[in-house]
Parts: sequence; C-alpha cells; structure tokens
Amino acid sequence: MLVAILNASATVMAQEKVYGGIGVGPSKTYIPSSALGITGATASELQRSENSTGTKIFAGYKANPNMAVEVGYVDLGKSRATRNMTAPGTGSIGIDSRNTGWFVDLVGMMPTGISDVSVIGKLGGIATETGKQLSTTGAVGLTPGSPSTFQERELNWKFGAGAQYDFSKTMAARGEWERYRRMGKDTGVGESEADLFSLNLLIRFH
Repeated sequence: MLVAILNASATVMAQEKVYGGIGVGPSKTYIPSSALGITGATASELQRSENSTGTKIFAGYKANPNMAVEVGYVDLGKSRATRNMTAPGTGSIGIDSRNTGWFVDLVGMMPTGISDVSVIGKLGGIATETGKQLSTTGAVGLTPGSPSTFQERELNWKFGAGAQYDFSKTMAARGEWERYRRMGKDTGVGESEADLFSLNLLIRFH
C-alpha cells in the first residue's frame, strides 16, 4: 500500500512539472537604415513598416522550482521596407518579410516575495525561417536572374525577461519581453532583430 501511494505521488509530481502555453502581443522587426541599396542612385529615401503582431505556442518542463526548459514555435509577424529613388531617375524597390521559427529556451524563475508572483529570465536558440518577397517599380529593377521570392533558414539566439503570476495550481499568466537576434541573411534588407512583447497563458497538466 505504501509503495502504491508513493508511486502515485511521484506520478502526480511529474505531471505537475509539464505545462503548455500560448502567447500573443505586439512585435517589432528592426530594419537597418542601409537596407535595399539601389546601385547608381544619388538620392533615395527608405520607408519602414516594422510593427506587427506576434504569436507563439510552447510546452515546458519544470526541472526544479527555479529552472525550466521550454520548446515552441513563434510567428513574429510581417514587416515591409521600401526605398524610393528620386535621382537620377524615379522608381522603388520594396521587400516584404516574415520571421518564424522553432525555439528552445532555458528559463530561470525567482520568487519576488509577493504571493504567487515570480520574475523570469530566459536564454535560448531558435531555428528561424525568414520569407522575403521583392518588388520594384519605375526605373528600378532586379538583377537579371535574381529571384524575387526566397526563404532564408539559419540558427540564431534569443533572450528575454518577464513576470509570472500563478492564479491557481493549474494556471498562470506571464507577461514577457523577448529579443530575437540576427534573423535572415545579408540579402535585401540584411540581418534584422525583433522584439516581442507578449501576454501568455500557461496550463499545467495533471
């Protein structure tokens, strides 16, 4: 009987360590000012649309009260940049981009002393996929043979911080900021970074 009780307790404790979550919030992709250079242009201006909405879904395992590992998928939304040439001719080149990826994070947690509230910090890696589509107008054109649509895949890293409130044994709310580093390759807009400010709902499995 005692062995059965201990086994059942161990099973419950193991199950309580596993959780899932979903998050959504504003995102911003930082496009460098040197993006979309036009060969031969003597006057041009870059317009940027960097704000979007990001979403993510993830699962975690809490190894101990202060440490967890999370894996998940994130969509950082869309961004657009357009460079308008005004001399010696007129025309433009634009690029639409979207960053997504699978990530693994190591998450540290520390109680604040306020009931059920803790602060978190995270560091992880992400396998990003950056989709890009180029378009041109007027006197601006693509180099012959250059693709107008392409995908860039690579490994990058990310970090973040936030706060979590456990409002029951099975549910918690987390607000956090994350920075995604050096996404995409030096093509078109070059490498970019992104911030995601998200509100997340966590559910612990029993």
